[in-house]
Amino acid sequence: MKFLQGSAVGLGALLLALGFILSSVVPEHAVYVWSVTGFGFVLFVTGLWLNRDRVLALLKGKKVRAAGASAGYALTVLAVIVLVNFLAARHHRRFDMTESKEFSLSEQTIKILESLPRTVTVTAFYADAEPTRQKLEDLLGEYQYHTRKLEVHHIDPFTHPGDAKRYGITEANTIVVESGKNEDRVKTADEESLTNALIKVTKDRERVVYFTTGHGERDLAVSEKTGLSLLKGELEKQHYTVKPLVMSQGVPEDASVVVIAGPQKAFLDAEVKMVDDYLRRGGHLLYLQDPEDATGLGPVLANYGLAVRADVVVDKVSRLFGGDYLLPLVPADGYDEFHPITKTFRYQTIFPLASSVEVKTSLPEGVTATKLAQTSPMSWAQPDSGELKTGHITLKEGSGTKGPVTIAAAVTKKIDQAPKPAAEPAKNKEDEAKPTAETRLVVFGDSDFMTNGFFNASGDGDLALNSIAWLSEQEELVSIRPKSSQPRIVVLSRQQVLYYFFTIVAIAPIAITVAGVAIWWRRKKL
Repeated sequence: MKFLQGSAVGLGALLLALGFILSSVVPEHAVYVWSVTGFGFVLFVTGLWLNRDRVLALLKGKKVRAAGASAGYALTVLAVIVLVNFLAARHHRRFDMTESKEFSLSEQTIKILESLPRTVTVTAFYADAEPTRQKLEDLLGEYQYHTRKLEVHHIDPFTHPGDAKRYGITEANTIVVESGKNEDRVKTADEESLTNALIKVTKDRERVVYFTTGHGERDLAVSEKTGLSLLKGELEKQHYTVKPLVMSQGVPEDASVVVIAGPQKAFLDAEVKMVDDYLRRGGHLLYLQDPEDATGLGPVLANYGLAVRADVVVDKVSRLFGGDYLLPLVPADGYDEFHPITKTFRYQTIFPLASSVEVKTSLPEGVTATKLAQTSPMSWAQPDSGELKTGHITLKEGSGTKGPVTIAAAVTKKIDQAPKPAAEPAKNKEDEAKPTAETRLVVFGDSDFMTNGFFNASGDGDLALNSIAWLSEQEELVSIRPKSSQPRIVVLSRQQVLYYFFTIVAIAPIAITVAGVAIWWRRKKL
């Protein structure tokens, strides 16, 4: 009994430890593991019972109480840490402190992730030793943070050649994006490429954007400053199909959006009627008119309570930024805060040589109109008396429309409220536009802002793309798109270089050395 009283606790603890080790080493022998553990537990409890007087006396001692208090504090701190980590895991947030938000996803990507209609699988074939693999894993981790419908798999094609062969991978650093029957392959591991792939594999309906031709409109094929090749490229990246449209052939049935971009010649009466009929059937039109251009489409706009005035917008603010008076700016707070196109849009935009857009105070029945973009109070719209043709304009502050001046407006109208056009037999199915839920119309008093020369200037390109996204009923694409990361370079003058050299390389080390020697010398004397 004395042996058991003196050794039971130690032997029991030893057997408990042995049982824990065996459970990790030979988990398949569960019977033996539980036997050793159970016997050790019985011995340990028996030893405590046989030595209960000593245990109670020990627990009442000052050292044990002090140790217990310390253990209590430690357990409290541990509990707080566990609670904080639990809450952080359930409600974690990330903060990007960089100026350009380089480590955050764009608004467009987040919107697309939050509105994914079905599960998307991303399989990245990157070697384990590939330097860019970690960056890709971090990026895809950000994607998964915003949706539960994204499955991500990382496969090393060299250690798993079977998987690579099954996917037909012939080179490393390939990302396969799949959803349903759709598939896309990405070679560049950046946000723009991945987001565009998500758009492609989750869109089952083709969106076709038609740009009218034959009236001197902006050209999609022109890569110079006056062309629209950049806009076309961005639309195709978002998997729109972009086509030219000859109005004499009518508006095709598959048209998601029709764009009339800065025509210089008037539309024929028959073409005006085609545009009017297209809108009455629930079409979606983006109309951009420059000053002095008579397009003949005024009556069509009037049906929806809009008009592009025969004036030119003058802006003093643009002069303050080194621009021209005829280069009006829409400030970051000049956009409507509720319309989907501009709801989250807070970028300055530039509209070279623009006319004002009038929104009638009394709108036709069923029409809802919104002033999308307005210039600053320091601007005004003065009537154009033909001076634009000469290249010189006399500023007439106080004349015409006082600022803020509306440069863009959007209109909606339910098609069941739209008046029916006169019955006219169609030559073929392509002469009729496909009916949609409502008529949508966006009007700008300028077309230069979305040309190549201004597309990448501040928010000009984003505003153009947002307008087309809303017109095509793809609200999840209405946002700020991913921006390519820009290198942050600090350029120092010669005086600054010398200052930092002497401060950091010379003065600081010498000061530390002198202080150290002084302290050493003082202690040596003591």
